[in-house]
Amino acid sequence: MLVTERPQMERLRDLILAGNTAQIGDPAFVAELKHWLRFSPNVALRTGDGLFSAASGNPALPEWMGPWLFDRVFTVKAEADRYARQIATSAGIAVVVGAEANPEHWVKVGRACQRFALQATALGLKCSFLNQPVEVPGLRADLASLVGLPGRRPDIVMRFGRRAALPFSARRSVATVMVSAASAGILPARPAM
Repeated sequence: MLVTERPQMERLRDLILAGNTAQIGDPAFVAELKHWLRFSPNVALRTGDGLFSAASGNPALPEWMGPWLFDRVFTVKAEADRYARQIATSAGIAVVVGAEANPEHWVKVGRACQRFALQATALGLKCSFLNQPVEVPGLRADLASLVGLPGRRPDIVMRFGRRAALPFSARRSVATVMVSAASAGILPARPAM
C-alpha cells in the first residue's frame, strides 16, 4: 500500500512515533541498538556488520565517544523530532502487507520490499525503513486499519523520496556468512568428479 496523501501520512507518522516511544522505553531494545551501531568508519569496516552511524545521517565519531554521546542524545524527543522531519520531507510511505501471516508470505513480503526498493533506486529515489508500527505488536492492528486492510498483518514500512545519498553500512561478503549444507552436516558432501 502506498501512502502519499499528507493527512494519512500524518496519522502513520503518529503510529511511528508511538512505536518509537515504546522502543526507546525498552532498555533491552536500546541496548541491542547500541550494540549494533558502528560509530567510526574503522570499526564499521573491521566488523563488516552493524549500522554505521553516518548511514543514518548521524556523524561518524571516534569509537570511544560514540557510546558515550549516544547515551546523552538518544532520547524519545530527539528521535521523534528526527522521524517527524523525515516523514514531512518524504514523498510517501510504502506499507508491505502479506496475504497471510506465515513463512511463505513473509518471503513474498521480503521480495516485494526488495522489488520496491530496487525500482525506487532505478528511479533515483531513496528509501529507509520506519518499522516501529510492525515491531511494536500493539500497533500492528492500527497500522492495518490505517492502510485499509483491517485484520491483515503489515510487515514492512518504508519511506521514500528524494534526498542526498548517505554512506552505506558495511556488509560481510556472502562467502563469510554462508555455510553449505554439506559443511554443516545437513547433506552428505558430493563426491569429486
